[in-house]
Amino acid sequence: MENISLSRLMKWLMTAGLTLAVIAALLAVILSSLIDPNDYKSDIENAAQQKGIKLSIEGDLALKVFPKLGVAVTNINFSDGQNIAGHIPELNINLGWLALVSGNLSLTNLPIDSISLAKATLQYSTATPLPLQFDQIELTLNDLSFNGNDFNINLSAQVLKGLPLSFSSTAQVNIQDQKVSRVAVRNFTFVADEITLKGSVDADLTRQEIRGSVASSSINLQKQISTIQKHLPIFTPPSMSSNKALSNVSFKSEFNINPWGYSQYSHKLVLDGQTFDIDLSADQSTNKMSIYLKGKSLKLVDYLPSSAQSTNDGTQAPAAIFAPLAVPFMLWGGESNVELAINNIQLESFSVTNFYGKASGYRNQLRLSSLTADVFGGHINAVASIDLSGSTPSFRLVPSAYDIDLSQALLAMSNSHDFTGYFNMDATIEGSGANIYEIQKSLLGNGQFTVVTPSYRGVNIEETICQATALFGNRGSSPQTWSEGTQLNDITGNLGFINGKMLLTDMTTGTGNLKLSGQSEVQLVEQNYILNATAVLAGATSSNNGCRVNKRLQNQVIPFVCKGSFGANNSSGQSGCTPDQNVIGDLLKNSLLEQLGEKYLTAPDTRAPINGDSIQDALKGFFKKKLGDS
Repeated sequence: MENISLSRLMKWLMTAGLTLAVIAALLAVILSSLIDPNDYKSDIENAAQQKGIKLSIEGDLALKVFPKLGVAVTNINFSDGQNIAGHIPELNINLGWLALVSGNLSLTNLPIDSISLAKATLQYSTATPLPLQFDQIELTLNDLSFNGNDFNINLSAQVLKGLPLSFSSTAQVNIQDQKVSRVAVRNFTFVADEITLKGSVDADLTRQEIRGSVASSSINLQKQISTIQKHLPIFTPPSMSSNKALSNVSFKSEFNINPWGYSQYSHKLVLDGQTFDIDLSADQSTNKMSIYLKGKSLKLVDYLPSSAQSTNDGTQAPAAIFAPLAVPFMLWGGESNVELAINNIQLESFSVTNFYGKASGYRNQLRLSSLTADVFGGHINAVASIDLSGSTPSFRLVPSAYDIDLSQALLAMSNSHDFTGYFNMDATIEGSGANIYEIQKSLLGNGQFTVVTPSYRGVNIEETICQATALFGNRGSSPQTWSEGTQLNDITGNLGFINGKMLLTDMTTGTGNLKLSGQSEVQLVEQNYILNATAVLAGATSSNNGCRVNKRLQNQVIPFVCKGSFGANNSSGQSGCTPDQNVIGDLLKNSLLEQLGEKYLTAPDTRAPINGDSIQDALKGFFKKKLGDS
């Protein structure tokens, strides 16, 4: 009996199922014959227009029966009239039979089982110079619900002409009083090429608040930049000295967003093992954004162009050095404020400590209101303005420096340790260019400087002067043991910039009874310098314990020249400083003429000058006598 009952039950179920299928097919036929969905095109388009969306259905609306009851729509165009525009070649909406036959239909119990679209395109344009276009969009929404139940989202697309994107998540949507009150996207995974982001977002539309968090995997950003360049040729990545720079980047963010009001973001960025805290706030009502970045250390040398990189003509390779500064300002359409605080910044051969910078800007106009840092035992500060609106960036810089230890600075930047002292400076400088070479060639400016307690280790200037005076017969001078180098009085002077040169003018200093003055020309591109100076002996001796000075040399201007190189051109730190041989020779010649007397120079009967050979012979004899030349 049990077997017979089971057999009858199975037959009944099969019959019932077949009957329902026939009924469904009949209903579909009846619906398709009685209802033409294309009659509702204009109603759908008008309803979208009332919501601010321009919708155009150029294809047909068709009812589907199998495998599920649904609607298929082709060739849909839409736009919000401002930033968003798109095209959907095919849209499928599958309906749920149970919801349909229940008769309990509402926004929270829609008879929609799933939605899918294929090969769609979407364009999003803003005030930024890089509008986004998404192609080959594939979207499916399964088990769609608007009563808070979970449903699944799967999305894939291409951006930047071939860069693949994918997104998957579990979502929830709540509708109250005929309006969407909450949207939650939980445990989402976003993949763009080799970049993976995971997190959750919860949008409370009633409170106009979006909360969430997102974390990234370890990203080889250098590789991704190269990928973007391949798909976006107008983008030129900056060159960096280290091939490991940006190879290990990750972040974790938490945010609380009000799309129409005040928003806050908190980020932790790990940059190649260096951790930074970034706080960002944006006020849509005032169109202002603030960014605060704090970190303990930054090995900046890894992210700068290598000093060895050069173009074919031997100049430094172009690098858009202002681009990183411009990004926070250009991406935000309103006013931006940025603060940076980093304890230690490592450059190629020295460190900058206690760095703090504060900048503001609006699109292409940037202003550095404060920059302070400690370097080489001293302190620097600066204000600046940068204009990025033209084809060539331009800037105006007002720097100051106090108590900079020149021995540390010169050793770090030029491998030279000839000069010591403490440098102070105030200046105003203007320039333009996208790379260091262009900027150096364009610099214009002026200022003043002092060097406190300076000394020159390369040569003892007093000794050099005394050696020169010995040629003039200072028989009363005693042998002198000279100290190494020259201790100078404080140096004061003016500085200027023009045509790729830094000019140091009106420099004055001294040592002992020597009064020194001069001017220097520094070739910024060629990385060399020349100093033309003069020494004036103001007394009978070079100093209190110095050599006696021939009367002929007292208050006489004695020039000398210092030459050297720095940077990449001065790996050995070599430089030199010597009296001007031509001037010394002229002074010596005049002294000799006086000592030799007129009888050696003219014939006694005619008083006519003797020939040049006679003078030459006399000079030879003098040098034999004075210098022991054999």
